[in-house]
Amino acid sequence: MAHEAIPRASATAGVPDPGDGGLESSDMKPSPDLLALLVFCAAAVPVAPAQAPGGGPPPSPPPRGGGPDSGERRGPPIPVALPAAVQPAAQVLSALTPEQKVAGFSGNVRATTAGGQLVVSSDGLPNHETDHFPTSYNPNQILRQNYVFRIPLAPKFAEKPTRLPFGPIGVAINGIPFYNPYNREGRDAVMGPNAEIFDSCCGHPDQLGRYHYHKFPICIRSPFTSAAGGHSALIGWAFDGFAIYGPNGENGQPPTDLDECNGHVDAGRGYHYHVSLKFPYVLGAYKGLVEMSNFPGPKVWGGPRR
Repeated sequence: MAHEAIPRASATAGVPDPGDGGLESSDMKPSPDLLALLVFCAAAVPVAPAQAPGGGPPPSPPPRGGGPDSGERRGPPIPVALPAAVQPAAQVLSALTPEQKVAGFSGNVRATTAGGQLVVSSDGLPNHETDHFPTSYNPNQILRQNYVFRIPLAPKFAEKPTRLPFGPIGVAINGIPFYNPYNREGRDAVMGPNAEIFDSCCGHPDQLGRYHYHKFPICIRSPFTSAAGGHSALIGWAFDGFAIYGPNGENGQPPTDLDECNGHVDAGRGYHYHVSLKFPYVLGAYKGLVEMSNFPGPKVWGGPRR
């Protein structure tokens, strides 16, 4: 657990200063993603809520590629893989070996392979500093979890994007889950009048004590490097088996060709997702055939509360 508190994110507190007793200086070496990191957590503080005519908040932006889009309760989706004849080449579907995938996780995470899956076990406790939850802006505390996530080693494209559930949608290399871009009411959790507040590592706990990220977690220490002017490092995995990278593409800039799922293909990494400054921040939907055993029940697929 954290040794010292990091205060909530603000417009002037993006990345903790290594000299202030937060992260060690060796963990915050300058990188091509540094400016992006400052911007990502500077955007964590919500603006003052606006009122729609007659009262109440204005509507959220439309969902992208799936996710909460109505007040109706819906059951879990039934993803279907594209026929084998039209699946892309193997290098597009999986550019890393199973050994490379296992080696990418932090030391606080147990990652193995079994039955064609990458099996990730985590206690859900951040390996970076956090705020002292509960706080004035979040009444929840961070609790130890018993996560076992299963990620396909040989992912396949689905016939159509699969909407995202509530709760974990993927896992960072430090064992902390990513969540979809919505708050519990089905509104944008990161930006706008309904935005939630995050600590300076861009995370916070939910009502079950699960610390998680809705956006780029700036304190992750990836074993993969981000070369100057090059592609961002790998920071996690979605539950459909595709990797999640930092904000920048091969030219050192955010990609301009991300699809509705927030992913694209390049020659070296195949299909993969990028975190982004704009909605949906991490994933917009699952591009691939998602491993449904990661979801505890049908309630996580329900529509937002109204």
